[in-house]
Amino acid sequence: MAQKTGGNAGDWLMVQELFERGDPAFVEALRAFYDAEVLATFAPRWFADRRPEARRLLFDYLDRPLNAYRHEALVKRLFKLAEAAGDDALMARFLVAFDRSIRRAVGKQVRFETQEVDNESDANALTDSWRDRGYESVSVWRNWRQRYQVSGRWTEPCLISPRDTTMPRGALKETYDPYSWNPKLGRYQTFAVPDWVFALKLDPRQFRQGEPFPAAQRNGLARYRLFSVATRHYLRRRVWRYFRRLGRNAPERYLPAVKEALLQYRDADVANGLALIDNWSLTHILFRFSPAIVPDERGWRVAPGHSLAELEPAPRYKALWASQPRAFVDLLVLGRCRPVRGWAIRTIRRNPTAILAVFPLEERLALLEDDDPEVVGLAADLIRDDPRLADVPASRWLTLLETASPAALDILAGLVERLVRPDQVTLAEAVRLASARPLPVARLGLDWLRTKTPHDESECRTLLDLLEAGADPLRGEILGWLRQTLANSPGLKPDWILQWLDSRHEDVRAEGWRWLESDATARDDVAIWQRLLESPYDDIRLALVAALDERTRQGDAVHLKPGRLDPDLLRLLWASVLLNIHRGHRAKPQVVRQLFRQAEAHPGDLPRLLPLLAVALRSVRGPEWQAGLSAVVRLAEHDEASAALVSQAFPELQLTTAKPGPSRNQSKESR
Repeated sequence: MAQKTGGNAGDWLMVQELFERGDPAFVEALRAFYDAEVLATFAPRWFADRRPEARRLLFDYLDRPLNAYRHEALVKRLFKLAEAAGDDALMARFLVAFDRSIRRAVGKQVRFETQEVDNESDANALTDSWRDRGYESVSVWRNWRQRYQVSGRWTEPCLISPRDTTMPRGALKETYDPYSWNPKLGRYQTFAVPDWVFALKLDPRQFRQGEPFPAAQRNGLARYRLFSVATRHYLRRRVWRYFRRLGRNAPERYLPAVKEALLQYRDADVANGLALIDNWSLTHILFRFSPAIVPDERGWRVAPGHSLAELEPAPRYKALWASQPRAFVDLLVLGRCRPVRGWAIRTIRRNPTAILAVFPLEERLALLEDDDPEVVGLAADLIRDDPRLADVPASRWLTLLETASPAALDILAGLVERLVRPDQVTLAEAVRLASARPLPVARLGLDWLRTKTPHDESECRTLLDLLEAGADPLRGEILGWLRQTLANSPGLKPDWILQWLDSRHEDVRAEGWRWLESDATARDDVAIWQRLLESPYDDIRLALVAALDERTRQGDAVHLKPGRLDPDLLRLLWASVLLNIHRGHRAKPQVVRQLFRQAEAHPGDLPRLLPLLAVALRSVRGPEWQAGLSAVVRLAEHDEASAALVSQAFPELQLTTAKPGPSRNQSKESR
């Protein structure tokens, strides 16, 4: 809707309708409206409207950059009305808006120096001295008085105020169309376009007709600001003068007003040290009497021999700040700008006793959830020796452990370890902490778990949640304790091992496999092996193949045999290993042996096993291939039906059966 707004009466009716409704879209629609006279007459009405919605929209408008085209009259009249009415809250918004309006840059300034000496030796000595001092160029010549003239040039950094960021006013300028020659007049046709067209370096011919401010070009004006640079400097000084007089004539209003302003600054307003001192009023409020900076009519500058690293809290009206310590707490808790919070932190550290009287323990604990390490460090210092810490319930500490910022975890874990006894934490709570990703929290949870013993199957199943422990450096230690605890539990269930083998973590599966091999009950449980045949993990499938190969070679009837497993699942296992092109080169010969043993033991399965045998022989090399080929031949000699199936599966083999005789069981094969 705002994109269609222009400067005609219909557009203004739409803006007014949004204003009456208190619609948040009003601000964007207003910023797109550019009739300066209409906007100027709207200012008194907007300021006089005391509805909360109108006030909120006014604050939102001033929170945006001062770059709405032709809004100078609206901003100027609103500012004068707020100043005359003594509207501290609105003036606080103007203070921040004007501070944001100027950003200087670091440039270079060329300096020259000339000196006249009597003779050449003095000239050479002076030249060497200047070069040692860093002069970029030095020249010497003899003037008409036969004296030696020495000139030097050097550059030094300087602060440059913006010169080309003033919003165009929209005045019409005459230009001509190079493609419209008028032979009667003997010149090109001329037409008028707004001056911002030239400021944006656009094609003037596109704006000869149509609306004077096309919506498609509004974004091109975003880098400009209302008012000239000199006017912006004046407005910054004038708005600070309002607050300076407030501190002198109405001190009870000064601190609430400047605190409201300080809460409006954001990190983007102080992106670097230069941007910090470019905030004229902010620097006055926080660092007015710091020896590291000095003011002039163009802004703050670093004092000679100093640096911005030396900035320390030195506010204007220091006595007013000292009389209301709660203001520092509000800036610390509610501030959105890191330098403002840092200023409050350094001030609090100077006199923490006065702050503690107005800073409840619960608010200090909540600061441990802040992302700023400096804030977290202050909160930890302010709560470390508080005698009321013993009254904080264990549930509150556990909540903090789960919500605190990473910067606070080490400090918080030490406090919790000192203040919370293991018997105050349930087994489920300790498991939840030990499963957390942050290492200090996981270590604390594991320490509490070591003091506990599961008493029933339900608690043992609760411990299985540790298989998803997120702290990688500690998971091996957690798994070792968990396996030993579950193995010693009287209610141990063999199927619990399956949860280890089905874990998404490779180290958990490896530990689970070692447990399976060491536990006799689980090792010979057919149900567990049936489930493992469906595992999606390569390491489990390869371990299964190796275990099956070992057991079938031993031929021990007591041990598990493949024949007792589901043949379809076995074929799925063998196929997944054979078709794996990235892993399993050592397991594939084992699969070949198992396939032949299965075919020899169950001839009826030969039609379903031969496709796998074909893949197997094409997947192995060397002696394994020769052994597999011999086994295929033996299968073909079993009977005619088997020979036909083998010939169909291996058309590249030519099988010739010898006549009965001494070599009746031999065959000749070739490729």
